[in-house]
Amino acid sequence: MKLPGTRLFLAFFAILALAGCASTVPENDPLTPFPEAALDPDDEVLASAVQEFLLTTEAPNASHYEYSRTDLDNDGRRDALVLLNNPYGYWCGQHGCTMLVLRAHNNSFELVNAVQPIRTPLYISDSQTNGWKDLIVRVSGRQSEAKDVAMQYNGERYPLSPDGLPPYEQLAMNEGLGLRIFP
Repeated sequence: MKLPGTRLFLAFFAILALAGCASTVPENDPLTPFPEAALDPDDEVLASAVQEFLLTTEAPNASHYEYSRTDLDNDGRRDALVLLNNPYGYWCGQHGCTMLVLRAHNNSFELVNAVQPIRTPLYISDSQTNGWKDLIVRVSGRQSEAKDVAMQYNGERYPLSPDGLPPYEQLAMNEGLGLRIFP
């Protein structure tokens, strides 16, 4: 003997079961594929890139440098700022030294550009221009008054020189400069 509504009950139960199967998979489910993560090249890859730059520019073999790595373009890879500081007369002068900006890729570095003269310390600002962090540097030792300037990425590179850039006004408002490097 069949009870009235049994078919209706079974149909309703089947719909509920199927609806449960159609639910979305949570984002943290181990079976959910993640987008390919950016690989951060190590410091040995950076050293090779700097050596290649020195060889292609026929720079002195005894060139010395210091570097700092941070993600300048928000792609998950630590880019590099390389301050070439010796031999003094080759890389540096009375107004500062040459700095390389290198963009990190998964297993290599690409020269964005060289900037000179750079005096230390240098600050990496939290503010950005064209997707890259601004670099705050000191311009001094010239006929004009000393000032801090923001070097901003123009979509292809940073300025070749901080000379002639306007003063960085945020300093007057007591805003933080950002991460200090090359103390």
